Amino acid sequence: MPSTVSVGLLCVSDTAAAVPSSDQSLPTIRSVLPSDAYTVVADKVVADQSPELVETVQAWVRMGVDLVLTSGGTGMGSRDMTPEAIAPLIDRPAPGLVIAMLTSSLAITPLAALSRPVAGIVHSPAGDGTGTLIVTLPGSPKAAKENLESLLRVLPHALELAGGARSRSTTVHQRIERGEDGLEGVRDAVQEHAHAHHHGHHHHHHHHHDGAGGGGHAAPRPRTMLSQDPSVAVAARQRQSPWPLISVRDALALIFEHTYVSPVQALSVEPSLVGHVLAEDVHARGNLPPGPSTNIDGYALSAASTPPGVYKVVTTFPTTPMPPGSVYRINTGAPLPPGTDACIMVEDTEVASRDAATGEEETVRLVAQVDGGENVRGAGSDVRTGDEVLRRGDVVSDVGGELGTLAFVGQRSVRAYRRPVVAVLSTGNELRDLQDTRDSAAAGGHAEARFAGIVDSNRPTLLGVLQSLHFETIDLGICGDSMADTTARLKKGKEEADVVITTGGTSMGVGDLLKPCIERELGGTVHFGRVAMKPGKPTTFATLPAHPMAPSREPKLVFALPGNPASALVTFYLFVLPALRKMEGRRDGEWELPRVPVTLTSTVPLDARPEYHRVFVRPSLESGRLEAYSTGGQRSSRTVSLAGANGLLELPAASEAEGRDKSAGETVPCVLIGEVGPVVY
Repeated sequence: MPSTVSVGLLCVSDTAAAVPSSDQSLPTIRSVLPSDAYTVVADKVVADQSPELVETVQAWVRMGVDLVLTSGGTGMGSRDMTPEAIAPLIDRPAPGLVIAMLTSSLAITPLAALSRPVAGIVHSPAGDGTGTLIVTLPGSPKAAKENLESLLRVLPHALELAGGARSRSTTVHQRIERGEDGLEGVRDAVQEHAHAHHHGHHHHHHHHHDGAGGGGHAAPRPRTMLSQDPSVAVAARQRQSPWPLISVRDALALIFEHTYVSPVQALSVEPSLVGHVLAEDVHARGNLPPGPSTNIDGYALSAASTPPGVYKVVTTFPTTPMPPGSVYRINTGAPLPPGTDACIMVEDTEVASRDAATGEEETVRLVAQVDGGENVRGAGSDVRTGDEVLRRGDVVSDVGGELGTLAFVGQRSVRAYRRPVVAVLSTGNELRDLQDTRDSAAAGGHAEARFAGIVDSNRPTLLGVLQSLHFETIDLGICGDSMADTTARLKKGKEEADVVITTGGTSMGVGDLLKPCIERELGGTVHFGRVAMKPGKPTTFATLPAHPMAPSREPKLVFALPGNPASALVTFYLFVLPALRKMEGRRDGEWELPRVPVTLTSTVPLDARPEYHRVFVRPSLESGRLEAYSTGGQRSSRTVSLAGANGLLELPAASEAEGRDKSAGETVPCVLIGEVGPVVY
């Protein structure tokens, strides 16, 4: 394995991208790096503001490259966007390196004040404490050389730290503690770092990068944060939640305020369109049927000249009026031939003669008289040219009517809103995947032999519900209670999805890291952190800033739901699904799930908080009303209370006015989360 630092060189320049041979910055940078300590393993030229800039850096981080040096795009020109592209990728900024470069350059020219370099460490996707050091250099070969030379003595120590070393265990600190020059012999430190990094962390090649597009410390953020600081000792952390307790209505208002409508795209009219919301009105392009046609199987004829009797059967569609004494055999939906104005049903005819060779009918006997226009659909009788058949905001449902209508009017493609992609993550050291049997095997098959963890039911439940609603999903797996792991998973979700749903980690426990991670590591904004409801009090809603060079500048939504299964699913239906329905283009007023009045069949106690009680709703033939049947115990950890549930009773908090319970026979509002059950006879 190599014993030098691996380096990626990236030139960012429109000119060099058009004519790669014109770039002189990368050869200059190569000449400055000592060849016995640094090895350039990759180089590339990309245009200013090209998506390849970020993509290339991400790929090199995944490869485990130790040092990435970019040249160009750091000035104040309209196309200079390198700092905006790189800063959000950085997990740990290195402002000292930036100061060193600017100080060195300002000593040479005052124009250096116009440079906007950034530097810092991007964490490895492996989450093992290692990372890639990134420094942005000017595009001028002379300026790039001067900036890099100003860093050469400190780069080895920075690379040691980026490689996972602790500050006081590095070669530099060991020299200082011995009273020596800490930076003397830095080339040895570089080689020691490179050897350890390449041997100890070669697994970088086998992991997906989680940090693409994620906001780092360089992203804009509020000056005050309410979340606890995970670096503080447990005993010194907050004992009471700093988040105000807000109502469900206020929570929904905040969600809708920060939820955007997805962009519009043209889609083919095919089964995959089901679930999409139309972004345009659809009008009939012509009359349907375009001319007179029949709605039966039978025989077309001229009513006035075809009384009951025997007639010759014509089976080939005539282009001229049929001769007297004949009828045309016709199928449902077919156009009427010239000279005909009515159709007689097969049931009103008899076979009079057959062809001797084929056995097919030659003549038929009509046993009834039909009137003109009988069994005929007139031109445009279904829809006329210009008729509105579907409206913007209509959902292409799985009932089939909308898809059939589009096909009926000949609409081959239609403009529809893009459906949001949703990533789902479960958090908690105690969780294990349902299909993971390793702990059970270690326990000898006896559950009581040792604690084998809690089976994660939230993730498969939410993924299943989302997929049944035709949303594309990303499974982020189970995340341990660590800031590095949580940050990496959320970054992956931010990069690949529009909405991230997490469960667990939202309360006040030692391992509850969602809020600190969102605020302190990802530069996000937590809009609320507690809701006055049962279940679901710790529900959290946040937004993460988009990458400055992302195709869409809309923020990514994060719903951090409670870990208890009932709480997670109830809050999904009350908060997450309405946001998704807005994003997919539904009309205002259709974002929330429908609420209907239901009659209680048993007494239901009221809680100190407004409660969402799981019930099974079905109509009663006797009363003509919808009746609600409780699913039993409503403890938030009791997943079975959700089995068979298709509604959530919206119960008020206990009070003097509301009393302490709702009695059987009373009517209360209910949020429908599924199909209404069968009729009770």
